[in-house]
Amino acid sequence: MKKITLFLLMIPFACMAQQREQATVEPMTPELGRVVIDTLSKALITNYVFTDKAQVMSKYLHGQLAKGAYRNIKDPQAFAEQISTDLQTVCPDLHMNFRYNARLAQMGPPPRRAPDPHMDSLRNADMAERNFMYTASEVLPGNVGYVKFNGFVDVTPSAVQTVTAAFRFVQHSKALIIDLRENHGGSPEMVRQVLSYFFPEKTRVNDIIVPNKRDTTKGWTDPTATNGVILRMPVYVLTSTQTVSAAEDLAYAMQATKRGTIAGEKTAGGSHPTGPVFLGHGFVAGIPFAHTYNIHTGTEWEGTGVIPDIAVKADASLDDITLTLFPNSWYANQHKAVDQPVEPSAVQAYLGTYEGGLKFYVKEGALYCENPERGGQVFKLRYISPGFFQLDENVQIKFGQQQGSVSGMQFYWSNGNISFKQKTQ
Repeated sequence: MKKITLFLLMIPFACMAQQREQATVEPMTPELGRVVIDTLSKALITNYVFTDKAQVMSKYLHGQLAKGAYRNIKDPQAFAEQISTDLQTVCPDLHMNFRYNARLAQMGPPPRRAPDPHMDSLRNADMAERNFMYTASEVLPGNVGYVKFNGFVDVTPSAVQTVTAAFRFVQHSKALIIDLRENHGGSPEMVRQVLSYFFPEKTRVNDIIVPNKRDTTKGWTDPTATNGVILRMPVYVLTSTQTVSAAEDLAYAMQATKRGTIAGEKTAGGSHPTGPVFLGHGFVAGIPFAHTYNIHTGTEWEGTGVIPDIAVKADASLDDITLTLFPNSWYANQHKAVDQPVEPSAVQAYLGTYEGGLKFYVKEGALYCENPERGGQVFKLRYISPGFFQLDENVQIKFGQQQGSVSGMQFYWSNGNISFKQKTQ
């Protein structure tokens, strides 16, 4: 998808950028403009995912040509930019693009070659140095897992090993946040690999349809490909307007199957897999040749984006996001806790000794706990809500709880566990 498309289209430009000044730029002429538009029109009709729209684009470009819209453009870069703008005007498609490179005009398009193991090895080494685009895998307070990755690389043994390790680290979390706010897409095969960690059974997600070849690749998850890591906790997927292509593929699939909740901003809205078509004279078109389809929704996200279930600003801090997603969580309650004077009469029922020797008492308008389990350390309790307090950095307590016929208090631990302590006197 978009990551792959950019990679394929940009390699010739990136490799030749330093030599561009030496390359002779062929100025545009009305005749050359006509040749390029004729060639582009044929390429669109042959390759574009929707033939009827390709016809509309071709007709529009020829109409502009007849009006003389390109007659005074001498710079091929400016010509390419205008053609690209016109294509988007008549048929908006986030993945479609049209570019010029002077070096290609001199040398021609890169020749088709058989797979090169050496180049594959170099590419894999480069991805390994970037940790296969994974930048974080951690457990936040309250036992909330957090995994962030900024692209979907090719499915290789080393890449899958890294992905599996990232999700294995958070597999015991009470909930999981997947951060796609800076993810610009990549391999649809890796999307299915990542999705497989979240479904214990094979599940149909997003298909890829190539109409011109009457070919459909059905998108199935594969739980046997996860090395035993299956995540069953609630999942929240963070998105932004920069979340695009394969990243939208994952977010859309999680939302459509009701396996995940999308939180953030509406995504970019690009779903069409794209490939480069070299047109001669240094021009290259990125032409979408396929579209996606989800059996659960009967559609895709092209042009509309993935609409979040929970609106969150993309630049919000992880702290703020966590508080928004989990307003009643341990982490949120920790942020609510404040130093607040207490009336002895209001907390009289809570005072005394509890299992483990914990002693609660009021001193100078504050509620304290002496904890022999922490070497007799004394803690000043911080108020959250009536009967609910932050005890220390690990525990929140709720007084006046019952366990059968026994009175006591509930312990809420930062790791998500809950325990009960009986009041002894």
